[in-house]
Amino acid sequence: MAQAQKYKETPEEKKARLEKIENAKIAFITEKLSLTPEQAQRFWPIYNEYNTKRYELKRKLRSLREENLNNQSNEQVKASLETRLSYRQRELDLDNEYMDRYLRVISPKQLALLYRSEREFTKLLLERLQTSSRR
Repeated sequence: MAQAQKYKETPEEKKARLEKIENAKIAFITEKLSLTPEQAQRFWPIYNEYNTKRYELKRKLRSLREENLNNQSNEQVKASLETRLSYRQRELDLDNEYMDRYLRVISPKQLALLYRSEREFTKLLLERLQTSSRR
């Protein structure tokens, strides 16, 4: 039986796809939060900065999870666990810092809507990916 080759996305195609998703996310959140033009101008740089920092922390945390436990002593594993907790605390500290910064630009209700909208967008995206993979 012949197997279908998987389509390999070029770097340019991947970049275009990610930009399309990011633009859709921006439009989705802007609409859900009912951002005024003035709010949007101040909000998006803060949001992008926060996401960059959050991504970096998550990347470091992910690399810790991928360590091979079989080749480590109990002390090394314990140190790794403590490092993970440290990164998770840094994530919480980042959330607190940026909550304060967001609240200088948007209302508490809009901030709550931001968190909800991010989850909704992710859910929508996953649903669309599932639907397209069934075709």
